[in-house]
Formats: sequence, structure tokens, C-alpha cells
Amino acid sequence: MTSTTRVGSHPGAVALNYRAAPVVAFWEITKACALACRHCRAQAQPKRHPLELTTRECFAVVEELGRFQPKPILVISGGDPLMRRDLFEVAGCAVDHGLRTSLSPSVTALVTATNLGRAYRAGVRHISFSLDGATPQVHDGFRGVAGSFDRTLESIAMAQEAGLTVQLNTTVSRWNLAQLPELAEIMARTGVILWDLFFLVPTGRASAQEMLSPQEHEEVFNWLYDLSLRASFPLKTTLGQHYRRVTLQRSGGDLERIDSLPSSNDGNGICFISHIGEVYPSGFLPVPCGNVRNVSLVATYREHPVFLSLRDKGQLKGKCGVCPFNAACGGCRARAYGLTGDYLAADPTCAFVPPAWKG
Repeated sequence: MTSTTRVGSHPGAVALNYRAAPVVAFWEITKACALACRHCRAQAQPKRHPLELTTRECFAVVEELGRFQPKPILVISGGDPLMRRDLFEVAGCAVDHGLRTSLSPSVTALVTATNLGRAYRAGVRHISFSLDGATPQVHDGFRGVAGSFDRTLESIAMAQEAGLTVQLNTTVSRWNLAQLPELAEIMARTGVILWDLFFLVPTGRASAQEMLSPQEHEEVFNWLYDLSLRASFPLKTTLGQHYRRVTLQRSGGDLERIDSLPSSNDGNGICFISHIGEVYPSGFLPVPCGNVRNVSLVATYREHPVFLSLRDKGQLKGKCGVCPFNAACGGCRARAYGLTGDYLAADPTCAFVPPAWKG
């Protein structure tokens, strides 16, 4: 996610908007990437897939995204989007269609002052990089390439010099859990506009063994809430929906303390387009719902049975179905699917037991 804009005054109101259009559309424009990240959702590969969407097909996707009202934020990711030579042409087309467009490249030798300048001239104003450790040993080990930590810090400065605002993403796992406080200090020093903490989902190369336990999730969420009260930068969670419940509990029900997109979830305010045009509720919930080559993205988001079920909190099972916080949280649908095979099941990583739950 790349925006901290609030889109409604309470979770119910936001959910109504999500029926017509996603707030954020993630587009994996290529699977190609030079890194070898241990958690990679996309299971990225060194070379581009021969069936990737063509430039012309990418323009058609942009036109379709522009039909949504309100228009979503577009995050172009991968793989590494810089591996496509037509990236800036596609990004410029998206900007011309009124889409707030950001890039999420891998930090490789392709992140140069020249390419960052081309992104800015195309109309891109925001970029996100990943920082998964507070030391080279931890970050480089996670990313699979020596020197990635130092290159990331250099890329932040280059992007800011190019006029781009910078967001840093951290995938939270057992690999880097102990370094979260040090990472927070780096965020403050670098002047990023947002720290987005992604809580690991067992999909792609990520394994359930590297995921935090329910109690560890709870401890991190409470630490994040305390940090949010004093940090010089905003922070939010992705795939950590139950942070919203912790926020409501800790703030006495103050909805303004919830991070951005308060009730967004896989398929509910979020959609994902793969490098070959497949449409998913999110990149971490790999349930195919059609392909932009032969179906309407707008109609798929609004009418496909999978998307409709994900937006219906009444279909949630187990303790998520009776939880008093399910309007603001709803549990991580991707994690439920990754661990149980059922995207409507209760989120197995939530420690909260609703009073009405007798399971």
C-alpha cells in the first residue's frame, strides 16, 4: 500500500466504497528479478516470462483501471518492474489516465539516478523499497544478494534527490523479528514518509516456519501501537489486519488511530494483476478469477463470486465470524488460505478469542 489517506470515517462506510472499486491495485508487471529473496511471493526468476502482457496489452489494463470510480492507487511491482524496458511508458500512460502511480522496484543496479529521473518525468511521485534487516548480515541474507543493504540506503537518498517520496517496506518474520526496534531507528534517520510492515504469509517461497506465532503477532502489534504514538514517521501494516483490532482496543475505540484503509483486505479494496494478466484478490491470495486478456477487470472485481464472498463478512468462519472487530479487521484472508486452504476460515495467527466464540 502506498497511501495513508483515510477513505472513510468508519469501517462500514469504507466497505461500501470497496464494492465498486479497489483503493489499491497491485500490478506484477514482470516476474523477472535479479534478487533471490527467501520469502518471494512471486517466486521471481532471472528472465522475463514469454507470456507477459505486451506493451499494448498493458495500455489496455491501464484503460480498464481508469474505468473504476473512484480511481485506485496503482502500485507497479514485480519481480522487478525495472526489468521491463517499457516500464516508464506504461507508468506514464497510467498517470495520464488519472491513476496515482507508484513503483516498487527491487534494489539492484537498475536503481540509478537516470532511471529514477525517468520515473519522475513519467509522472511517478512515489516509490517503495524493501528493508528487511537493520544490518547487512540480516538484510542481505534475506534478499539473497550481498551488498543489498548498502545499496538500499543509497537508493533511498537517490530517490529523494530525484523528487520522489520514499516508503520502506519490511517483511516481518522470525528472520528479523529481533531487529524491528533498530529498523525503526533507521526509518527515522532516512526521512521516509511511511514504514509499511508486511506480516509474512506462507505463499511463494515463504514457509510457515518463518511466520510469527499468534502471541508474537500480538506482541509486535502492541509494540507498533506504542511506536506509533512517538514515531516521527507514520507506519501501517499489510497482511496484519488484526493490528486494527489491537489499535481499537488500545485506543479505547478511537477509529482515527487505525492505520490507513481501515477495513481493506484481500479482494475487499485490493486487487492484483499478474505478469500474464491473471486477476487475484491479492498477490498473497493466489485464487485466479479470470484474465484481463479475456475478461473485464472492472466486472471481475465487482461481480466475481470470490471477490463477493471476500467482501461479505457474514461468510467468515470460526472465531472471525463472531468477532466484534470483524468489520475493522476480518482477519488476513491470505494467511487463512495459506494455512488452511480456505480463504474464509479464521485467521490462525490471531490470538484474540471473541466473547461469543465457543469453539
